[in-house]
Amino acid sequence: MPNLNIEPIRDFYRHSWAQNYGDTSAKETPEFWDTRAADFAAKAHSPEARQETLEFLQRFEWRSDERVLDVATGPGTFAIPLARMVKEITVTDFSASMLEQLQKQAVSEKVGNLNQIHGRWLDIEPPGVFDTVLCLNSLGVISTDSGHQPQLAEALQRLRDATGQRLIVLIPHADSPLNREMRSLLELEELSLERLRVAVLYFAMVDSGMLPDLQIIKRPFRWTFTSIDEARETLLVKGGVKDGQKFRDKFDAYLKTALQQDAEGRLCLSYQVSQALYVWNR
Repeated sequence: MPNLNIEPIRDFYRHSWAQNYGDTSAKETPEFWDTRAADFAAKAHSPEARQETLEFLQRFEWRSDERVLDVATGPGTFAIPLARMVKEITVTDFSASMLEQLQKQAVSEKVGNLNQIHGRWLDIEPPGVFDTVLCLNSLGVISTDSGHQPQLAEALQRLRDATGQRLIVLIPHADSPLNREMRSLLELEELSLERLRVAVLYFAMVDSGMLPDLQIIKRPFRWTFTSIDEARETLLVKGGVKDGQKFRDKFDAYLKTALQQDAEGRLCLSYQVSQALYVWNR
């Protein structure tokens, strides 16, 4: 049997999973998310977003006697609608404001089977073993410690140990967050950081004692901006484009046709993105 050297791969998944192009370590703090909690909640619980959440949850079978753990729940994007399908949901988040928004929504919708744990996933006491554990769009944040050091292996091991039957992990971008038209205009390479992360995360889960199913799915994604200038600068940064001036004219021309104005006067850009869905059954 060959002597496998897996340390180079482990080195790759020790990088900061919480940060994408243009992000800083501030994204790894509860204060960053506290200031965004109200806006996140308004978007997450809008009728359109709620329908998209329900369509995602309907990919899975849920039992009425099921106990679920939703790690880094945010404003309860998935926990609130799922609460009506299962016996009980325990949620964690290191942002007190996110949990406040969740509680507000739970009261509004008369959801009473939610238990909250306030704290960073790497710091809280293990909350027990649950039928299903969810880590949806939050792996980057929960795998970073309070000193801004990446701890993916420990975060995954904690998720594994809390899982009684199945673990569901969703990565919001399995490819560049920009759509195909934008990537072509900006001459971006096909092999993006996001694609590499999909492969390395699979290895990291295997390295943590799990053998998950992996599926690349398409889900809606929306940007909102106050101006074309903001749209251009944001998208160039998120795409990792360093020489934005080179593409400014043709990119602005594209944005003028692609952006749509909503009822509140904001500019919106909507399209399908690739997401990575990992499901491990114990």
